[in-house]
Amino acid sequence: MFTLSQLPAPPTGAIEAWLLSAAAVASMAVLAKKLFLRKSPLEPEHVTKTEFHHELGTLRDKIDARFLTLTEKLDTVKGELLSAAEHRTAPIARRLTTLESNVARLDERTKR
Repeated sequence: MFTLSQLPAPPTGAIEAWLLSAAAVASMAVLAKKLFLRKSPLEPEHVTKTEFHHELGTLRDKIDARFLTLTEKLDTVKGELLSAAEHRTAPIARRLTTLESNVARLDERTKR
C-alpha cells in the first residue's frame, strides 16, 4: 500500500517554479483567447432608420397603453376614496345638523 508519507519531499523552490510556469502559460492562453477569438455579434450592430422608427412607435404605443391603464386605475381609486369619504362624513353631517337645530331651539328659548 502506498501512502502520501512515503513520497519523497520535493526540493525547495520546485513547486514555486512549477506554479510560476503554469500561471504564465495560463495567462498567455487567456490573452490569446481574448485577442484572437472574437465573437461574431448575434444581431447586426446598426439599426436601419425604418426599424428604429418602427420600434420607437411600438415603444410609444406601449407607453400610451400603460398610461391609459394607470389613468383608469387612478380614476377608480379616486372614486372609491370619494365614496368612502362621503360614507364617513355622513354621520358627522347628521350630528352637525342636529347640533345646529338644538342651538337654534336654544336661541329661540333665550330670545323670549
